[in-house]
Amino acid sequence: MKDIYSKTGKTLYLNIIWHQHQPLYLDPESDQLQGPWVRTHGTKDYYDMAAILEKYPNIHFTVNLTSSLLLQLQVYYVERLAPFVDVKKNHVDAKKYFIQCAGKTDPWIDIALKPTGQFNERDLKFLFTNSWNAFGVSEIVISRFPEYKLLREKYAQGGAKGMSQQDIREVKYWFYLALFDPDFLERPQKLATGATMNLTDIIQKNMDGTYTLKKTVTEEECNRIIAETYKILSAIVPIHKKLMYHPAKYKGQIEILTTPYYHPILPLIYDSDLALLCQPNHTMPARYHFPQDAEAQVAKAVQAYKKTFGINPTGMWPGEGAVAHDVIPVFAHQGIKWVATDQKILERSKPGNQPCFYPYVVFPEHSSKAKDAVVVVFRETELSDKIGFVYKNYLGEDAAEDFIQGVLKYIPKADEPDRLLSVILDGENAWEWYQYDNDGKDFQNALYRKLTALFETRQVITTTVTEYINGNPNRMVPAHPVETLQRIEWLWPGSWINANYDTWIGQVEKNKAWEYLSLARNDLEASGLPQPQPKKQSPRKKTKAWYAFRAWESMYAAEGSDWFWWYGTDQNTPAGEKPFDLAYITHLKNIYKFADLAGGKMPKREFKPIVSMTTPNIVRHSQSTMAQSQSDLVTVVFQCDTRGMYIRTSLYLVGNHEELGNWIPNKVRLYDDGTHGDKVTGDNIWSIELALPVGAEIEYKFTNSGAEGNWNPGEEFPGINRKVRVERTEAGKMLLLDVFGKI
Repeated sequence: MKDIYSKTGKTLYLNIIWHQHQPLYLDPESDQLQGPWVRTHGTKDYYDMAAILEKYPNIHFTVNLTSSLLLQLQVYYVERLAPFVDVKKNHVDAKKYFIQCAGKTDPWIDIALKPTGQFNERDLKFLFTNSWNAFGVSEIVISRFPEYKLLREKYAQGGAKGMSQQDIREVKYWFYLALFDPDFLERPQKLATGATMNLTDIIQKNMDGTYTLKKTVTEEECNRIIAETYKILSAIVPIHKKLMYHPAKYKGQIEILTTPYYHPILPLIYDSDLALLCQPNHTMPARYHFPQDAEAQVAKAVQAYKKTFGINPTGMWPGEGAVAHDVIPVFAHQGIKWVATDQKILERSKPGNQPCFYPYVVFPEHSSKAKDAVVVVFRETELSDKIGFVYKNYLGEDAAEDFIQGVLKYIPKADEPDRLLSVILDGENAWEWYQYDNDGKDFQNALYRKLTALFETRQVITTTVTEYINGNPNRMVPAHPVETLQRIEWLWPGSWINANYDTWIGQVEKNKAWEYLSLARNDLEASGLPQPQPKKQSPRKKTKAWYAFRAWESMYAAEGSDWFWWYGTDQNTPAGEKPFDLAYITHLKNIYKFADLAGGKMPKREFKPIVSMTTPNIVRHSQSTMAQSQSDLVTVVFQCDTRGMYIRTSLYLVGNHEELGNWIPNKVRLYDDGTHGDKVTGDNIWSIELALPVGAEIEYKFTNSGAEGNWNPGEEFPGINRKVRVERTEAGKMLLLDVFGKI
């Protein structure tokens, strides 16, 4: 496909931001990570997403590396594995590792290094039945490794008892190898640290795109795969440093962002009553109002960033793109010059309905000084979501061309002001669902190749926000000073999901979590232990000052957004909510544990698991119900009017019945093709017929084209479900007609 595009106007500046984040999987009591996903995304995404730019020197973009991600990566993998890894011999000194560091990385590291014949029940549990187990990869990923898939099928048939020792050894091995980027599987790679990756003696790519082993998996190979893993993980920060953009020198390709330290929804930490503005119909918990914690979360992130990268950050991606006018001064106080969020926030801000292809400036109240201002850029939703949700069904070249055509529509006319178009999305979750394009590599290479051609003709120039504001004469990017940018008088409170905070507050479980948080925060406030200064060094270990520091750290960790995300009926994970529930409760308990050791005056509290207390009852078929006659069931036709909307691939129904996916979104598809109860093909009224038991109390809602298990994009009221009781009708069918987004 030729990368030649007709000129239609002046230069368009394109701001691509890849967001990289993982929740804090740390169990503070055992000092061990309980999830493997920092490691697996490290070998599959974090390195190569940056390193690919070495092939495309004229492409610039931005990467957000959250503090919780870097903490787990650097401390629990790089620092703790380094003393035991010989990168030249590709070997780990397992004996020394188990003496000095057993149980201090993640359980699957220990499992890989431990001889399979010595496995106990705990090892087998982590490998096969743990919430996060060795088969916890997407169907598309495992289909590329037929030997791995056969092992999963064998386990499904006979369980662990049906697996030989060699089978189990291969399972633990594949859980690593299948989550290496294809660049590492197919050819030697020189890493930013100087180390070389070469797995071509282990694995081969077949004509059909699958991968198979060249050799038998031994314990030595399992040992080696940990060394290879370490080499990649230890090179992630160095590759970002190598390509980092330095504004003063106009050199580098990647601007690196950070996020408030423990990834809180910053406006809700600042003042949870801000949610009343964007969720007026939701029941809210008691007000959580600790502006000093919001300030500390940002300050700690700035401090950690400077320690890692040697300079202060210029920009910040607030956790989940969550902003509000009230928190703008918090960013400004810590030297943050710009932040990003979604265009739905812009539409609701004042003045309203402004175009998303400009950066805007927000001033705190009572100030119009440029030094107090924060620039805000807004995510173009459709193009961003296409990468995340639509292109998984495209060939890489076709997806890149479709994206470019979408970008070219934004090129300004000769007499119009410069435009900065922002495309922002996760840089790690989409690729494993790309069915025809392994890990999205074809798409990324085609995209950067096409953008290079457009750079050479000055039709589209990829840039970062800092580069756009300050200018870059080396790339002929003019400066766009803060004083020249359009002003937002009032910034709407909300996140990049639904332009509100309802993913984190306003449902029964979520509100219970906030009640727990308020109780702990107020107890800590009254304990007599002063809140530490964020920039102060951690005290000497095992002293009272250190325990006080740990109590406050546990408090900040409990303020993280990820715990509230998983509570309620609006999210689902194959592992369930319980691992996150346990982690959240552990952080709360540690506040009291460490405060007591520090000599603080803390009351005795019991924090019961939230999930078991509040999880709503799900309507399921019992075996007797499945054997019911048809007279006990009613055909219910669900219809949803989406006229005037953009439907990427399909509309989906989700609810509290197994026929509705048991609250797993994007699982039960609706149709607009004249089948499955649909009346008129292509009229944008989507339908599905389901047989449901008489008397069932059904709750449901709709989602739009996302990945299975992901609620975004969905309707903007996840705390309020549609409700209906299944009844018999004279017509023999129960017809339900809804309008997407209206209730």
